[in-house]
Amino acid sequence: MRRHKIARAETAAAPLVLACALLLASCHTIQSPPMPLDPVMSAMRVKARTLDDPSIIDALGKMGLSASAGWNLDALTVAAWNIRSDIAVAAADVAEGMAAERVAGLKPNPTLNVDGSGFVTNNLGDPSPWVFAAGLGFTIETHGKREIRVAQAQADTETRRWRLAETLWLARSDLRKAILARNLALNSIALAEEEIALRENYLDFVQTQLRFGAGLGSDLLTAQTNLSRAQVQLRTARTELATAEGLIAAAESIPIENLPLARLSPVSFETLPAPEAIDPGTLRDFGLVNRLTVRHALADYAVTEQALRAAVARQYPDYTIGPGYTFDRGDHALTFASNLIVPLIHDERDAIAQAVDVRARAAAQFQVTQTQALGEIDAAGARYRAAYAAFMESKTVEIDAQATVSEVQRRLEAGGADRGEVLTAQINLAQDHRASLDALRAATDALGALEDGVQRPVWPESTLAIQRPDGPSRE
Repeated sequence: MRRHKIARAETAAAPLVLACALLLASCHTIQSPPMPLDPVMSAMRVKARTLDDPSIIDALGKMGLSASAGWNLDALTVAAWNIRSDIAVAAADVAEGMAAERVAGLKPNPTLNVDGSGFVTNNLGDPSPWVFAAGLGFTIETHGKREIRVAQAQADTETRRWRLAETLWLARSDLRKAILARNLALNSIALAEEEIALRENYLDFVQTQLRFGAGLGSDLLTAQTNLSRAQVQLRTARTELATAEGLIAAAESIPIENLPLARLSPVSFETLPAPEAIDPGTLRDFGLVNRLTVRHALADYAVTEQALRAAVARQYPDYTIGPGYTFDRGDHALTFASNLIVPLIHDERDAIAQAVDVRARAAAQFQVTQTQALGEIDAAGARYRAAYAAFMESKTVEIDAQATVSEVQRRLEAGGADRGEVLTAQINLAQDHRASLDALRAATDALGALEDGVQRPVWPESTLAIQRPDGPSRE
């Protein structure tokens, strides 16, 4: 009778043990509070963005920069790095990769197996009809799978860092294009206003000639047409200026009304480097090895290398071992279990072959990236040399035109020329200024393409450089 009571007590204790185990497991749960997004509040924060934010001033100080004398390209770039949402996304992507590294390094949790049953009949007269079994299983990873998993996660994080570096470069590239476009548009407006004034004076001269019977009607029509064209050029230049300022605001990710236009520092086109001052061999060597897209492709290849290591390691199966306890109708037993996967149906040969193919594709893609870098750098270098030569020729033409204006002015003072000749020479000089500006625009575009090909500042000069994928640094 006592044995039956003990058996019933032990049987009743089994659910209690299971409940305690589940309770202990539930104690380790983590709750993450919801974080709903409010589009209205988010829109208000976006519209309130400004370059005078204390976090931006602090970031400028850390980089050794200041906007007190005006917002130059470097200062605007650092501000964009702290404002732009795409950079925040890329940085969060890196943080996600680092979290994945920690997850990859975790060891497998043990498993708890519980099984219970009861006999409806008891023909053998056992003291209890219940059978209860419980066992713990510990997974043993073989052939360095955990280390390989961590290395694979680290390689993936490295690709994310290079993606962040590319996003940082994109911010500078967008700002450089927009700032140069604004400076060119301001120059274009000044030239258009100057030409309009000259065209108006020439039109007045032609009308005066006609009143005294010394001119032709066709001269009047030509003067009116040329004045209209100059006015169209002015409207076009003003449109280009508005577009460029909008692009600067967009590159900064701030509302255009919060852009301090009066504090934007102009770019000195006098510092435009001659092609001889740029060593194409050095830029090419740098771009083929250290261009951000090349480093990103190399990191992608490292990920496939680790994936291949993981496929090879899976040839060696993991196994599970663990102790157990069994209550069998009044009898107690301690058990020890072990299990592993037996590759009877298939092995890892196909998975390894697939990983090898993926690695080969990544290697080919790396060469494609290097080839693209080489082509872009060479093409941009050749384009810049031709554009700079054309710009220098246009400056020579300007000098000749200025000499012509001075000569006609002297003839006017000596009585050997009239006002119309002086105005014509001045208009020709204004048109040469316009041609020189167009050549300058072509040269700056070509130099910008060369800079984007290398993905390193070339012009305007910069103290910023992305030397590590973790973020920007100062040279």
